[in-house]
Amino acid sequence: MYMNKEITRTIAERCLGYKKGEQFLIVSDDKSRALAYDMYKCATSLGMEAIFTQMPPRRMHGQEPPGVIARALKHADLAVLITSMSLSHTKARKEASSKYGTRIASLPGVTEEILKRSICLDYLSLQKKVARISRILTEGNMVRVYTENGTELSMSLRGRKGFSDDGSYAEKGAFGNLPAGEACIAPCEGTTNGRLVIDGSASLAGKIRRPIEIRIKNGYAQNIPIYRMAALVKSFGRRALNVAEFGIGLNPKAKVTGNVLEDEKAIGTAHIAFGNNKSFGGRVYCPSHLDFVFFKPVILIDGTKLDI
Repeated sequence: MYMNKEITRTIAERCLGYKKGEQFLIVSDDKSRALAYDMYKCATSLGMEAIFTQMPPRRMHGQEPPGVIARALKHADLAVLITSMSLSHTKARKEASSKYGTRIASLPGVTEEILKRSICLDYLSLQKKVARISRILTEGNMVRVYTENGTELSMSLRGRKGFSDDGSYAEKGAFGNLPAGEACIAPCEGTTNGRLVIDGSASLAGKIRRPIEIRIKNGYAQNIPIYRMAALVKSFGRRALNVAEFGIGLNPKAKVTGNVLEDEKAIGTAHIAFGNNKSFGGRVYCPSHLDFVFFKPVILIDGTKLDI
């Protein structure tokens, strides 16, 4: 497996601010064990106080981990979540960050290729760009998004705060994805309308071969055109169809390959997610968060075109 010392150091020290003597928890599941255990071995060889733990894979992105994992997150100083399904938007992750101060990076579905390509980069430059876009989102009231393939969306951001996922998670309670590189926001519930044409990638489905369309009315998806996803979403009820997130990719090294973890960070993309947005300023909780990535968005905020 590919987890060299430079990547491990970048994640633990540069991104999460590891200090000697801190307890560094690495959470994995059965499907992602090899890569996560490779990080554990690298971390211990660097003299870090690393702890490795493994659980059965979750059924859906956003599904809660077992209680013992949730408790371990609360007692760690910093943690890396290398799992097949994302724990980013779970109550367990949010509580560990906000109430116990654990610094956490989530890498759901990460691969060797993604680690090689988009982890080691100029984080200072990335942070400046992400902060600028996040600030614009925070100050904006209304967003309109268009693409040549037919996306036409409008949504209100009034009163919502932009979230900077910039790879800098060294402060107490900080959290983000790796690879990093997006500015995102939770649109006001019930305000998103139009159609979303996905031509990049989608959670659980991977790279999109032919564009697919999702109709959105009053903040909810009216259809989920991917059978496997639709069946799972149906079991969670209407909240899983909530427009949870609007995000913009800003990582100069990320590419769209079918892995949403990296795809949604690529420059020249934007994404819409459905389901849970409680963890970054929204009001909806459900055990599901599904992202849809699309290319070449034209983004207007209060009528002004956003310059990426």
